[in-house]
Amino acid sequence: MTLHGRVFERHQRFQQADEAFKTEVQGLREHLLSVDVKYELFGYSQGCMVKPVYSVKGPALLRAIEQYLKEMKAPDTSDEYVRKVADALVLSGFITPQRETTALDNFAFTSDSFTAVSDVVADPQTKSVWSVQTGAIQAGALSRRKTGLLASLRGATSVKCYVVANDATHCVYVFDSDVSLRPAVTLDVTNATVEFDGSFTNGIKLITQSTGTEVFGTETKEQQDEWLNAFINAGAIYRETFNLASESVKSFYELKDYDMQGTEVEMSKYKGKVVLVVNVSSLCGLTPTNYPELTKLDEMYRDQGLEILAFPCNQFASQEPGTHEEIMEFVKQYNCKFQFFEKHDVNGANARPVFTYLKAKLPGSFGNFVKWNFTKFLVDRNGVPYKRYAPKDLPFSFEGDIKKLLAQDAQA
Repeated sequence: MTLHGRVFERHQRFQQADEAFKTEVQGLREHLLSVDVKYELFGYSQGCMVKPVYSVKGPALLRAIEQYLKEMKAPDTSDEYVRKVADALVLSGFITPQRETTALDNFAFTSDSFTAVSDVVADPQTKSVWSVQTGAIQAGALSRRKTGLLASLRGATSVKCYVVANDATHCVYVFDSDVSLRPAVTLDVTNATVEFDGSFTNGIKLITQSTGTEVFGTETKEQQDEWLNAFINAGAIYRETFNLASESVKSFYELKDYDMQGTEVEMSKYKGKVVLVVNVSSLCGLTPTNYPELTKLDEMYRDQGLEILAFPCNQFASQEPGTHEEIMEFVKQYNCKFQFFEKHDVNGANARPVFTYLKAKLPGSFGNFVKWNFTKFLVDRNGVPYKRYAPKDLPFSFEGDIKKLLAQDAQA
């Protein structure tokens, strides 16, 4: 989860304050929202067809804070402390400067006005960046493809935007900036599909039932993978559009891949074996629990016909960044003796055929998409994909399935 943008950075700064100070700020917020203070302090403006925006002038707010602190007999009512408390109102998401700044303190209270962004003051039906913080799993700047006649005439193919993916509301909010008071568009991703898009730089295509198709671009491939995962976690279903025509492959044994020395390995090599395919990484939180169990299964069942095939992949939070040599040096601590293949993708345009095939035959809860490191696929002695296991499913949790397949004979 990566949450970029001023609203989230301010919130993080406020959370670093001591609890006593945060409690004092919360008390001030409640005071400013009391009937006799709220309507005297906050004015509002309203344009044509636009909901009212409540605001307060900086000097008036400073006076209100000072008066409150004195009434509460606070030990410090100095101008410096009053400004610190006023800064905290911005950091905590109660108000925001009308002349926005990248600063995280020393806001211009003597000269600027401030817009109310708390749902208690602002219209709670208007989804600002502040109001979609709860449940946000990804936030940051993306490119958004522009469509329509006007875009064609101007020759502009994309525009910068700020996007928040939220798994509580199952929506993706597209804003003009990271401090916008209302979204340019809200995408309900319930029953939406998401896929890699090769026509746009590191493109992601999101197709919703209500708003149609949106295409976003990221600066790096790592960000592309991260955002696609975020859209899936918010509720979209992944749709594979690249690589192998898996329906034409009749058996796992028709596939091939390359080991870490670049030598081609045909899966027919494992004919008659029970095969466990897993995408691995060195830096994942699941690494310390999965590798020992994979090693133990290999030791227990290799002689009975189990083959474990490990496929390193760096698509998930860049948690397999090392070279082949570094990966093999890392796994020495787990005494892994099973087969490792070259590091490669498991999703998208460059997905290795083994995974494209297995994803199509054994789709998961997010469609034919590998969600995270240590997704596992079990293939029987006849090359038929048998079952898929989630990253959180430790290898020994499905030992019974392995023993069941090992007990079966391969067809002649």
